[in-house]
Amino acid sequence: METMKLTLNAFQYTLALACILLPASSALVFAQSSSAPAAAAPQDAKTPAKQDSPKIPRPNMADESALQQTAFSQAVADALLRRLAQGMQGHSLSQTQSVFQASRLDSNFGQRMEAAFNYYDSFHLYYKTIQVSGEGEHGTIVADFDLESRPQQADLAPHRQHARLRLEVERGVAVRGNPWHVVAMDPNRFFFEY
Repeated sequence: METMKLTLNAFQYTLALACILLPASSALVFAQSSSAPAAAAPQDAKTPAKQDSPKIPRPNMADESALQQTAFSQAVADALLRRLAQGMQGHSLSQTQSVFQASRLDSNFGQRMEAAFNYYDSFHLYYKTIQVSGEGEHGTIVADFDLESRPQQADLAPHRQHARLRLEVERGVAVRGNPWHVVAMDPNRFFFEY
């Protein structure tokens, strides 16, 4: 009788434990299988809803020696986009500024960039290059970008956006060791609009 009572108690304990762990493990599996934060976040009024967009992989942060090439190439495009991602993710205003020739972009571009770096505590930039073309000192990069900007004020929600950008780049005077600069982009207010 005592053995039967112990077996019954062990069974009840196991059943109770299963009732607790099963919902918890289901919630964990669901959380891990849910889509990327950018896709699950509420859409910005400026950004149209995007269905089932795959998360853009983090770029390979290799060296920037390709930026010293005199002719535009895939390697130059990759190095320039890496520099942009590193500058923004490292919250380095000067490195990010070295990617753009603000005087060739809209009149308030430089001021908006500085204001964004003052307002946001961090940036998470992901991109996927779609097309690269050009020759000599001119080139075009078409890439998909996902950008999450987190305000310094912790109680404010992050600003998330996605866009396919067309970047026009040219070789010019080197800024912080970078002679290649974005001189035009479409849409032109993607990075520093808030």
